[in-house]
Amino acid sequence: MDLIFVCLRRSTLLGLSVLIVIPFYCSAWATTDLSTLSSPDVTITPSSGPPGTMITITVSHLPDTSKETYPYPDLYIYLPFSQPFGVTVQSHCGGEDCFPIYTHDDALKQNFGNRTITFSLFSTNNPNPIFLNGYENSVCDVVLNGKTVQRYSTLCNTKDEPTGTYQIKFVWSLETNLEQSYTAKTVQFTVTPGSPSIPPPVAENGNIVIKEYQNGTITGTEFENKLRALGWNDEQIRQALAVIGKLPHQMGGSGPDHTSDVLQQMNISQNNIEKPSSMMIENNTASSESTIVQTNPLVNSHEQNSSSYTPQQIISQSIPEYSSAWNNVAIAIAVGTAGVVGGIVFVVKKTRKYT
Repeated sequence: MDLIFVCLRRSTLLGLSVLIVIPFYCSAWATTDLSTLSSPDVTITPSSGPPGTMITITVSHLPDTSKETYPYPDLYIYLPFSQPFGVTVQSHCGGEDCFPIYTHDDALKQNFGNRTITFSLFSTNNPNPIFLNGYENSVCDVVLNGKTVQRYSTLCNTKDEPTGTYQIKFVWSLETNLEQSYTAKTVQFTVTPGSPSIPPPVAENGNIVIKEYQNGTITGTEFENKLRALGWNDEQIRQALAVIGKLPHQMGGSGPDHTSDVLQQMNISQNNIEKPSSMMIENNTASSESTIVQTNPLVNSHEQNSSSYTPQQIISQSIPEYSSAWNNVAIAIAVGTAGVVGGIVFVVKKTRKYT
């Protein structure tokens, strides 16, 4: 009724000749029926998946709307995935994000080609947005035929899409009033439970290298080289050695408190520890042989007849030969004593003979 009243009012101003034409024009404007428009074909791949799933929607066989009268109809897509978080692009989309994918201008240009829409569901496992050409771009951004129509950089990798079945609608709406609409097609996508978030890898800060050296799995040289490769300087390496008790004074030794000298000393100690045990066996064998050589004369002296040796020979065998003056004096005294004893024995024998 309001439209007819406006038309009649205009007719009185323009004259009687317009009175016949304008009511007909107003009647055509008021009776535009969106339900008579053809529905395009829609495919969605995949139809289900966990948070972070990349979704591809293809719209094909768009009808020719170039002959439609004003107000012209446009085809919108309604995406409900941001609705659980209270984030929408346009409030008149009923709590959902909506974007035009086919307009009357496209129809006038005979642009009836397929529309391909791609985006990823929100997920804490999504990669971080990247800054490019003055904008933050994320995998969740809605891209229509290679052109970004909506960005979700602040939401893409901070929330997980709730599980459930979501309705994706394709709606004909009037350019002048989106509330006058008609749902031409509906496809659905089911969000399934996702895997738990994977913590980011922890960068190596030297703790593993220190533990390896402390446990003896790497040498001092490897310890130093690995820490220097991580950007450690001499003072930091020296502090690491102090923490694990590998400085010279901590190990019971002494030495300069300098990293290179400390590592050199530690490498020497490591090499000494890693010497084959056969060297110790050889030393023990040599020492045993030396003992046997020194004791053999004494053993042989006991096995032989003691009456065949003079006192001088027994003393010379039982006393080691030393080159010092005191040893020579001791030997001279022993020889003299033996001579006196021998003389006494000789006199006693002579006396017994004469008697």
